Amino acid sequence: MIYQCYFDAAHRSRLFSHAPYVGFGLEPEVNAQLTRNCPELADPRVRMALAEYGAMLHIWRNPDRHTEPWIGFTSYRQLEKTPVVFSGVAEVERLLAGGDYLSWYVWDLAGVNYGGLTGLAGHSEANHPGIHDFIVDVLTEAGIEVSSRFYLERFVPYANYWVMSTEHFVRYMNWSWPLVSRSLLMSHPYLDLPSPKGPRDNKARAVGYFMERLFILWVLRERLRGVGLGPVFGHASVSRPVGSEVRQRSVVE
Repeated sequence: MIYQCYFDAAHRSRLFSHAPYVGFGLEPEVNAQLTRNCPELADPRVRMALAEYGAMLHIWRNPDRHTEPWIGFTSYRQLEKTPVVFSGVAEVERLLAGGDYLSWYVWDLAGVNYGGLTGLAGHSEANHPGIHDFIVDVLTEAGIEVSSRFYLERFVPYANYWVMSTEHFVRYMNWSWPLVSRSLLMSHPYLDLPSPKGPRDNKARAVGYFMERLFILWVLRERLRGVGLGPVFGHASVSRPVGSEVRQRSVVE
């Protein structure tokens, strides 16, 4: 089952109407069970920050809701980013047999260099100033070293558009939730910086952007084999003024 996340009743017309998709409301107005075993999701600020991760938290905390051997997530806005739509359950299972996870919003980060940061680190910093230090600080505080793949990996699965085994999903949530929950309570310069993308992307979404990168970091850390589907997207050219370089930190092989 792939949970297609949405926020408002008006979004339901944009949901895919066939298996393996099922809608998942991210607000209490469209999902009366949202806060079941998830008291954090009663806070609208937390819901805004987590976005699709709120669905992941709910399903992880309520394992009786999901009994299938694999699980996936996407958004009601998916077609604005990528055209991949599965025809049915059999197609997902056939493709998943070829790797550890499927991803249908893959980016090619070759050539990214933003103030000395390359790869995923540079691309993230260009779009969300301050996020590099935030990622490293949160992971370092948790005793997790940042792999050199954060700076060197070429192809990465962006957004929360993926399918993997339910076993992998549980492992991911066990690893990521302590980091996400800590980030919701932190005081950090990144959380106060304005976004270059405008008011829709203010600090209320800052933890959400961190959370999206956590999934990428986790699959790199676990060395999972991804199966990329659909078009591969390239990065836009970015640059920083001379003298404002951001340095790589806490890198291990």
